[in-house]
Amino acid sequence: MRMMIRAIALSMLLAALPGCETSDKDYQLALLGTWVSREVAQDDVIVETQTTLLPGGRVNWSGELRLPVPPTFYVPRGVSHEVKNGRLVFYFSASGSWFVRDGYMHTMVESSTLPSLMPEGFSTAWQLKEVSPKELVYVSAAKGRTRVEYRRD
Repeated sequence: MRMMIRAIALSMLLAALPGCETSDKDYQLALLGTWVSREVAQDDVIVETQTTLLPGGRVNWSGELRLPVPPTFYVPRGVSHEVKNGRLVFYFSASGSWFVRDGYMHTMVESSTLPSLMPEGFSTAWQLKEVSPKELVYVSAAKGRTRVEYRRD
């Protein structure tokens, strides 16, 4: 709890000083906590993710992948799923590591229940643009795509 209060206070300070250079250590502290996002692709695939960035460089992900499917769609046994409102819903979780270097947040998946979405060993880097008490804004180092995540209360 104390660490979360410090992280929120630091993120308020980072948001209030937009022209100042933010250190990797400041980012790492401000990022601690749980962030949620929702993405809808052109093919109407929806991914909702909850990301929890923990002290010590650990990260946990959980969420849902929703695909539009016909009612006769077959899913093999053993996959955590259900069909709701014409969508096949896969539930997933993953864990891994994270760190901040040179203003980029790096993550790596170490275990995953849905490797087609989050394969083990997958790593990525995101250029941090803004961390506030409510929002996290970053840009993909690979594709230049901006993403916004929201702090979960």
